[in-house]
Amino acid sequence: MSAALLKFICRINWLLHMNKFKYSRKSEGNAEFMSFGEKLWWGYKYFFHPVEKAEKGKHIEEYFKKQDFNFTLPQGFEETSQISLTAGGDILASHHIRTDNTLKLWEEAEDFLFASDICCANLETPVVPSVSASFVPKNILKAPALNNTPEVFDLFYQEGKRMNFFSTANNHCFDMGEAGLLETLDFLDKKGCPHVGTASSEQQRDAFPVITKNGIRIAFLSYTFSTNGKPIPVGKDYLANYIRLNRPDCDISLIKKHVQMAKTERQADVVIACIHWSLEFEAYPIQNVINMGHELMSLGIDIIVGNHAHGIQPMEKYTFLDPYSGIEKQGIIIYALGDMISCHEHIPNSRLNNLARLKISKGRIDQKQVTIISDIKIRPMYIYSKMEEDKCIDFRLLNFAGLLKEIRQNTNRMNFDEAGIQELKRLEELMHKLLHIEIIE
Repeated sequence: MSAALLKFICRINWLLHMNKFKYSRKSEGNAEFMSFGEKLWWGYKYFFHPVEKAEKGKHIEEYFKKQDFNFTLPQGFEETSQISLTAGGDILASHHIRTDNTLKLWEEAEDFLFASDICCANLETPVVPSVSASFVPKNILKAPALNNTPEVFDLFYQEGKRMNFFSTANNHCFDMGEAGLLETLDFLDKKGCPHVGTASSEQQRDAFPVITKNGIRIAFLSYTFSTNGKPIPVGKDYLANYIRLNRPDCDISLIKKHVQMAKTERQADVVIACIHWSLEFEAYPIQNVINMGHELMSLGIDIIVGNHAHGIQPMEKYTFLDPYSGIEKQGIIIYALGDMISCHEHIPNSRLNNLARLKISKGRIDQKQVTIISDIKIRPMYIYSKMEEDKCIDFRLLNFAGLLKEIRQNTNRMNFDEAGIQELKRLEELMHKLLHIEIIE
């Protein structure tokens, strides 16, 4: 079947079900288990338009509108130390992203992104130097097999001066097979780059990083809902933390085990879980995913940084009882930050992503030591790519709020045409629909 024929079939399928397909709908979204109908629905979202209405009848949009992200320190709390953590979204591989066209990649992001004690992102591509780079194919009938180059990776890492922590559990972690997964781990280890989510042994899987800064110990965990149908070798489940997290009945005992290890054996003050979940090309998480986020919090996870949707999704401040301290705490669930680094020609919503900066405070209440989230800030970014014919000559991240301000002041330094300006305004409406938090310019 040609890509053009598939596109036509996806369009007809949408016309037959258009009222139903305006909304998110219950689906696992895992390529390995998709029905033919689900694949056609995926194709429509990819080729034509992402879904921007939440699952019908679940009151999800109203739920997120009620979110309040003002953090007030508990009465009697005496702060003794604090750290800052910034999280970015998915980093993918593309033939449009090179070392020669990214000279200004971080110019409008670095003051917000790299000034924190810890700066993390999801490395959604193997880095296997022994084989050629590989990117998203133009024909989606062919499964993508991503592989980035060491030179492009250094744009993100730069010996730890930029991003200094990566999650690696995602649906592309097996794109280069077991050998590629292991070579990626070896590459990161030789760089001295901390990572979590994939492992070369059961021992390494369970020796997840605990980073200490300013006397605060932060444990990082990472899990993915899918491996794009690429099977994990029998007896080697440790290679990737793969759990079908979009399903309500999935077995999360591995996560429970890791949280318990983090809180008891490793004495972590805070547990952060990087979760690859939810549905691609959708603006809201489905109810299954929201329920799973709450269930994971009840295990003792303080912060969930979610990704995979190729676009931003809402955030949630969720109150839970920490089973280890017995203290009621306020956690943060970021359902999707979006693609921080990608170049999807068919997916306009993927150009908008969020950077999230959290402040974590440690102190005492009535002589009892506690560690809490004390602030969160969001800076939306726009992925800009200037094309000449089929070649990208300038790829960078633009401060989205600043860009919109310039457009309103009739300053158009990036030379957007009228269609481009209208697209920016559409993305602004989507941003305010999904994010009920003060935006940092």
